[in-house]
Amino acid sequence: MKRYFLLCFLVFGTYEISARKLDTNFLKKRIPEMMDSAGVPGLSLGVVKNGKIIWTKNFGKASLATKKPVNDKTIFEAASLSKPLFGYICLRLVDEGKLDLDKPLVEYVPLDSIERFFLMHKVQDKRFLKITARMCLSHSAGFPNGRAGIVPIVFEPTTDMHYSGVGISYLQFVVERITGKNLELLAQEYVFKPLGMTSSSYIWQSSFTDRVANGHGSLGQAVGFGMYNTPSASYTLLTNAEDYSKFLAHLLNREGLKPETYQEMWKVQSTAKTNFLASMSWGLGFGLYETDLGRAFWHWGDLGTAKAYVVGIPNKKDGLVLFANSANGLNMAYSLINMCIGGGTHQFFHVLNVAQYDDPTNILMQEFSKNGLDGMLASYNYFKVHQKYKLNQALLIAISQKLLALGRANEALSIAKVSVLEFPENSAAHNVLGDAFLRLGKTQNAVGCYKRAYQLNPNNAYARKQLISLKAF
Repeated sequence: MKRYFLLCFLVFGTYEISARKLDTNFLKKRIPEMMDSAGVPGLSLGVVKNGKIIWTKNFGKASLATKKPVNDKTIFEAASLSKPLFGYICLRLVDEGKLDLDKPLVEYVPLDSIERFFLMHKVQDKRFLKITARMCLSHSAGFPNGRAGIVPIVFEPTTDMHYSGVGISYLQFVVERITGKNLELLAQEYVFKPLGMTSSSYIWQSSFTDRVANGHGSLGQAVGFGMYNTPSASYTLLTNAEDYSKFLAHLLNREGLKPETYQEMWKVQSTAKTNFLASMSWGLGFGLYETDLGRAFWHWGDLGTAKAYVVGIPNKKDGLVLFANSANGLNMAYSLINMCIGGGTHQFFHVLNVAQYDDPTNILMQEFSKNGLDGMLASYNYFKVHQKYKLNQALLIAISQKLLALGRANEALSIAKVSVLEFPENSAAHNVLGDAFLRLGKTQNAVGCYKRAYQLNPNNAYARKQLISLKAF
């Protein structure tokens, strides 16, 4: 990942971008090239500089099936970019005295109503009774991200940060009962209408028909679009970069909220210790990290086949928002951010190890998408002969795993065989070869692979587990 930051710095002058005019002619040429490398069909991008929207642009296709282009009217699924907009609404209610960040939410709504209509069960953990709006907005309430049956408290509230849609949903439930309005009405009142966000809604609108950007899998397969009838603060926002840029500029100009409320929004409220966001911090509604240009607030959206990202740097009043209709949508985000607003290191992409568009794994997967297995292997051999990339066993293993996840077991088997052939002493390579055989129903071949993996590395817990499950240990 450091290599990509260095490249951006050398080519684009990362540290100076914020003070320099955006080269939109260059971007109009470069972004489609990046999209092609990343395998992203369609993109909607907005850039804010010094509190002003200086550029919004749409690229590519809304659907590879229909070939309809992305335009100013195209609607994208915002996924979790729904959450910070809801967070802003909550802070408006705080400023109006209707919501107290530190008052237990059970003091706003009768407990039996919460149990009947939100939890769907009796409170099992007394710690639930002290959860506040601040805890929900900073993901420090102790909830897991998803729910299935009884909603647990997985850590003492405020002692950790665990990204949780459950906490956001709980706060939405309470806010709707405090105000007597559902989320869509609140969003129209506090955000969409005042900011002129005419292409935004938390629920499906008939005017969105024929305007949607269909999601696409990592190999370009088109899927459906979320036509939500019930608003969810966690994921149902439908919008585009032109509209969301208005919201971003509104925040960067510190409009709509009291100055002290903005300070709370962008102050570290919680820090993750034990999960996939470990070491990352959260404010109220947004994640926070430090860049070379100062503190940034950010959020990402991920519905699998649709991705989104927003970032703002308050002291510069600069920001960027992007929506992509592809599972590969974040693969070009890190470079785009540095090309458009700078900042150097953006921690999210490092902590989650987000592969970039010019990563060899991504390049080879896109080669597979376009030219099949033979094309991928030809490119791999070309890279190897010309030493174009640093190739190792991890690359082939990652590709095999991606193909397995996509249900392409035969192709995964072929790549896994190459991996074992080139790295015969690598235990993990034999694991993946075993997985491919197992997926194809060739149990004895799989057992042989797992046994070889365990022989090479007696600490290979995965191989041991597989052998036990296959009654071959």
